[in-house]
Amino acid sequence: MGRPERVPVLPPAGARDGRPVVIVTGALAPYTHVLYERLAERLDRPLHVLSCTKRESARQWVVEAPRLFRHEVLPGLRWHRDAVRNLYVNPAVVTRLAALRPAALVLNDFSPTMLMAAGFARLRRIPYLIRTDGVPETDPGQRSAPHRWLRRAIVAGARAGIGPSLGSARLLALYGVAPERFATSPLFPAWSPAGPPPPDAERPYDVLFCGILNEEVKGARFFTDVILACAARGRRLRVRVAGDGPLRAEMEARLAAAEIEAQFDGYLTQAALPAVYASSRLFLFPSRGDVWGIVVHEALQSGTPVLASPHSGIARELLEGHLCGEVRPLDIEAWVTGTLDLLDNTERRAALREAARSALPRFTADVAAQGYVEALGAILKA
Repeated sequence: MGRPERVPVLPPAGARDGRPVVIVTGALAPYTHVLYERLAERLDRPLHVLSCTKRESARQWVVEAPRLFRHEVLPGLRWHRDAVRNLYVNPAVVTRLAALRPAALVLNDFSPTMLMAAGFARLRRIPYLIRTDGVPETDPGQRSAPHRWLRRAIVAGARAGIGPSLGSARLLALYGVAPERFATSPLFPAWSPAGPPPPDAERPYDVLFCGILNEEVKGARFFTDVILACAARGRRLRVRVAGDGPLRAEMEARLAAAEIEAQFDGYLTQAALPAVYASSRLFLFPSRGDVWGIVVHEALQSGTPVLASPHSGIARELLEGHLCGEVRPLDIEAWVTGTLDLLDNTERRAALREAARSALPRFTADVAAQGYVEALGAILKA
């Protein structure tokens, strides 16, 4: 549980007048910081963001101070259950919303804090959007009655839904948001490469893994199994692993025992990521259940082709939807064959890069902010 934090007194909203739009979210992330800056540019009223926690325990990123929107962290209780699951109880959300008098709310995902905010909005007749990255395949509401009740209670008063994918639309539809009331706001990386991607001859590594080093979500042990199986076929690949987590020591020991050259970077800042993604010829993403997977987007914009499992939103809707990556089931032999085939096929990698260049303009900060503008405009005019 986190300690309660003192709620700062916010300065006046500034040049833009009118009741603000307020976003209630778990924690600011680098990409949501960019999104909210772009959204604040487009709104005709102030934008305030209330976070349930300063930073999720499994995240090491540093987020810049906002320029165009107001941000504060609510006091309350935080339970970081694991790398991807967090529970927030912030009763102060009610008093802050009462003080801010929002014209509209955006509630990010499902927690007791969002339920309290939804209850306040319904009592004061404030329209709100419910936003989720979730998809039916990873939704705990499909297996747990308390999670299902929480989702239904929050969604019941929402004017519309918003999310990054068709999977998110399907999830919200299960709880009552009609498809015509869903707006798409894609996810995107918080950074862009400074220049064109380097050629393969300038990339010292064969394969890259980037993410939390666990098995239950990210498939880090499966990744290691694939690398060892490639070695058993006579190909000792040059490996780079960016990120940290409970399996790091195991991965390092297994690869070292097989005499496989591997660079383990640990957690990296956003500024270090462009060089990391551009250092490998292939990115492996053996996800066991990511709602999206921004690391895949980061690899693609760096000119690094991707081999992914089907268990993520980005694999289904970007890689398969736009034919810009390879998607294979989590079978060791299939991944060994896929990895070696892609490394040996220059033409195929070039084709995937070209397909990614055509698809990625649909997944940008500007497109994401426009989705919010249209959704908020509709409920503010209703």
